[in-house]
Amino acid sequence: MSDHFPNQADPFLLASSAATVDHSFTIKEFERVATLLLEQSGTVTVHLRFGVDGAQIPFLSGALSVNLQIPCQRCMEAMTVPVESSFNMGLIRSEDESKLLSEQYEPLLVDGKAFSLLEFVEDELILAIPVVVTHEPDECSASRYLQDSTVIEDGKERENPFQILQHLKSD
Repeated sequence: MSDHFPNQADPFLLASSAATVDHSFTIKEFERVATLLLEQSGTVTVHLRFGVDGAQIPFLSGALSVNLQIPCQRCMEAMTVPVESSFNMGLIRSEDESKLLSEQYEPLLVDGKAFSLLEFVEDELILAIPVVVTHEPDECSASRYLQDSTVIEDGKERENPFQILQHLKSD
């Protein structure tokens, strides 16, 4: 186990040595994620495990977790959202190798260029952030603007918007 987080690494080498990496990052270290947040505070906890399975497939599995300050899409005020993600990637060198992976793995193409573990973690974090988050209606300051679509006003008959065309039909 290592507390050192190798930014650039060869994941195939890490898989052959069955390496594990546990590390904590501040949210400010992820520039693309930071732009989605109201507050750039929080600690991302990451656990990565590399290995080779019984079918000789190199893999990268792991998990990340963080509490993020994301704007509510109703009132635009901050709300704390716990974000957790786990992943199980089969390491491949070409797209053709993806056909050899079992269903338990998502393919991760490592094409010989420098592989950034930090960017990989940031990508996984971005994918884990919910697209639309809202407070519960009783906690949201914009809830007074919400309309209950099940309530029908009694006694008022709605005007037919096509009523003006009625005279054309009779002609």
